[in-house]
Amino acid sequence: MSFQTPWSVVRPFVAKNVFQRNALTIAVGIALSANAFAGFPTLYGKIHLTANQYDLEKINFDPTAAGATTYKHIGATGVTTELDTFALESTGSRLGIQGDFDASSSVTVFYRLEYGVDVDNGTNSNGRELSQRNIFGGLRGEWGSILVGKNDTPLKTLQTNTVLRTDVDRFNDSPLGDIGTYIVGENRPDNVIQYTSPILFRGLEINLAAIQAEETGVPVSATNQQDDNDFASGKSVSVTYGKAKWFVGVGYDNNVATTDALRAVGEVTLGAVKLGAIYQTAERHEDVDSLGGLSTFVGTNGTTLGAQNGLNPLSEWDGASGNGFKEQDGYVLNAQWKIAGPWLTKIQYASSTTTPTNALYADAELEGIAVGLDYNFNAGTRVFGYFASVEVDGDDKISTKATTDSTAAFGFDFRF
Repeated sequence: MSFQTPWSVVRPFVAKNVFQRNALTIAVGIALSANAFAGFPTLYGKIHLTANQYDLEKINFDPTAAGATTYKHIGATGVTTELDTFALESTGSRLGIQGDFDASSSVTVFYRLEYGVDVDNGTNSNGRELSQRNIFGGLRGEWGSILVGKNDTPLKTLQTNTVLRTDVDRFNDSPLGDIGTYIVGENRPDNVIQYTSPILFRGLEINLAAIQAEETGVPVSATNQQDDNDFASGKSVSVTYGKAKWFVGVGYDNNVATTDALRAVGEVTLGAVKLGAIYQTAERHEDVDSLGGLSTFVGTNGTTLGAQNGLNPLSEWDGASGNGFKEQDGYVLNAQWKIAGPWLTKIQYASSTTTPTNALYADAELEGIAVGLDYNFNAGTRVFGYFASVEVDGDDKISTKATTDSTAAFGFDFRF
């Protein structure tokens, strides 16, 4: 009996509080589910795997001293040969969620959370299972769209066209065939604010990106000679125009990965054949800069000889230790032919000239070729084989012999 009185008094308040909490939970759930049902996230991904037989050549620099593990970077008279290696490569594989929902009758919210995955060994070069790719949120209306986050620059995405849904980078994500093997500019920066216009005049699209370096007041000094604290310390723009059988585009980067670059692309469809071209000229943003890192898709470590192994062939010709490149001109020409049914063949030629920051060294000349054959089961699944070779010849004071990396590969690519 002694407990009934307090329970009889407290129980109504308990019931009331429980009811209030449940009502709040239901209200929040309804609010959240309104957005969830309006734009339930879509899970998507891509698996891109290649089995590569590599033949790598690296400059055979002499050690800095007898028994040393550091190298001179100059004065080589040959290359290391017989660097054959077999490697399973996962390039461009990804997993993501994306979606959109109506915020009002005229504005749509959209989002994407995309991560790179390494299907071959489970972790990337940094020992992580996931690596950030395009991650952003934004608003879209009849006036276009604005996204904020981490995203490919308009210059990088110039070779694709949203009207024709095509890609001039025929060997995209393929080791030694992706255009990032030949030219700089394949950047995915942080802190991007990007505007994309609606499709105008039945084929025109404009992209404007402001990229923040966010140095947070880091003073200009001998090691940091640029003041990149302002809004849009980096900028990227592109303009494309496409019709049913062709498209053209031009893009420009200013101070993106310390690089200024101008890129032009074009594609024309002639029956079952597509012809594509990319031209680019790039230079360091300031005298204190060098061009952004030259990307590589050779993940192998074929030798312990020489200062660099497993790198893009251009990296072999960076002059002396610590030297970089200050400018580059290059182009890519390619074609694809839909032979019959699911069969498609493609061919590519690339050339670039890259000038070292050290005026004592001559330009590095690159030539690349790639040929491939695809079998498409459907729009999202294919198996393919290809051969690619990249030769780079630089200053004789660095090495008297050119380097050539090549690969023969078989792979598959599917999207879900």
